[in-house]
Amino acid sequence: MIATSLASAARPFWRLLEHCHIDAERVFREAGLDPALMDKPRERYRVEQRTAAWVKAAELTDDPCFGLRMAEVLTPTDLHALGYAFLASGTLRTALGRLSRYVQIINDAIGFRLEDAGDRVAFSLTAEPAAYPSLLLAQEDSLWAWIMALCRTVYGQPLDPVEVWLLHPEVDCQGRYVGFFRAPVRFGSETSAIFLAHADLNRPLPASNRELALANDRILTEFLNKLRKDDLVSRVKTEIMAGLPSGSPTEEDIAKAVCLSARTLNRKLAALGTSYFQLLETVRRELALQYIADPALSLNDVSFLLGFSEQSTFSRAFRRWTGQAPSAARERAAA
Repeated sequence: MIATSLASAARPFWRLLEHCHIDAERVFREAGLDPALMDKPRERYRVEQRTAAWVKAAELTDDPCFGLRMAEVLTPTDLHALGYAFLASGTLRTALGRLSRYVQIINDAIGFRLEDAGDRVAFSLTAEPAAYPSLLLAQEDSLWAWIMALCRTVYGQPLDPVEVWLLHPEVDCQGRYVGFFRAPVRFGSETSAIFLAHADLNRPLPASNRELALANDRILTEFLNKLRKDDLVSRVKTEIMAGLPSGSPTEEDIAKAVCLSARTLNRKLAALGTSYFQLLETVRRELALQYIADPALSLNDVSFLLGFSEQSTFSRAFRRWTGQAPSAARERAAA
């Protein structure tokens, strides 16, 4: 599969080039990128062409740290519904969870993983080896610069990570990394990640809006479903996700949504080593872990959003998935 990225999401890169006094149109056209596509919401660029543009930009600037300047030009609205959902999230944990879930809308060759790492939480980057044999220094820097800019925008007060790990080696302007991140920076790491304190991730955000965030989740789910129309498992999971707030969708409901009979859906999923009921459990478990960390959602809200008719039914399911009660998991997330 050819790796692609949303063309309109390249606007911050265009502004970064202009900010660094680089001819943006020249860079785009020499890389085979049509600038007009940025004004068309669903058009996409090939990732290899975007990388070629970064290579050209690096040649034209004498600043090896120019990727960090992405924070100076990015606005959350550049990410469309994902940006609005990020801004409206209840906590940084739920905001970064949304980014992990939907980032493939922006770029289908990268991913993010949010996981506890002892007394802190790691938010790490993954990239498809075929699309990114190695991340360019400026690409890696720009990714973490815009993520930190997003987090600081939504946080509403000073926010510093505990530590930052970068894949690329040390550079002459390394002091600028410490100045930007306001944290220790490890170069030449095997993992590209930022580490954040639990308290910072779990603090309620001043602009949180549950209804707005969930509305944008629905938009993102629909978009992701269309983007992955050739992936049956992803289509089934997104249809389940969209149907849960209306109750537990049946296998027949989901089969109809993906234009198959229930029998054909069952056969195709079995060939892929899964089933409708396994996917229903997976989606509910994944969403439960995200929702339970959002203090703006009551446990009744979580039960409803996951399609359970009673909170007690949800509690039993959550114990089966995690070995603990939802209330205990929430207390632990808030600690």
